[in-house]
Amino acid sequence: MAKTPWLRLLLLLPIAGCAARGEREAAALRSAIESSQASLAALAPQQPTPLATQPVSPVFPPPAPSLGALPVAASAVPTAAAQLLGAPPDALRRWLGEPSLRRAEGSAEVWLYAGPACALDLVLYPAAGWLGVAHAAARASGTEPRTEAACLAELAARRSA
Repeated sequence: MAKTPWLRLLLLLPIAGCAARGEREAAALRSAIESSQASLAALAPQQPTPLATQPVSPVFPPPAPSLGALPVAASAVPTAAAQLLGAPPDALRRWLGEPSLRRAEGSAEVWLYAGPACALDLVLYPAAGWLGVAHAAARASGTEPRTEAACLAELAARRSA
């Protein structure tokens, strides 16, 4: 009868392993949700814009903002890819340096910033005589989870290294 408690413990070991896996998956899900919330917060306008002044064209971004009107300070590195929307090339170079890859796609340009653990894809479209970011997406390039903020900080650190 003394062997019975050990047998019960052996039966519980697989359950404990499943619980640890569940905790890891829950932590990964929390991290993904936090990263998504940061991206959505960056998209939220600081002040509501009246409908009459919103841009009408779904193809081209609004006219180039002055650097003072960008969502982040000219010297600060953005913490979400969405904060890069509308940014002109000179601001991108100031924040992130030269892209790893730059290619023309018709009238647009595709820029890629690649780091050891993440990459940033940008598509810049011309409008009203200037080029501005119309699409920005940060992604992990390895198996480790990576937030947009960590990715942008990593890419900015490469610029200044």
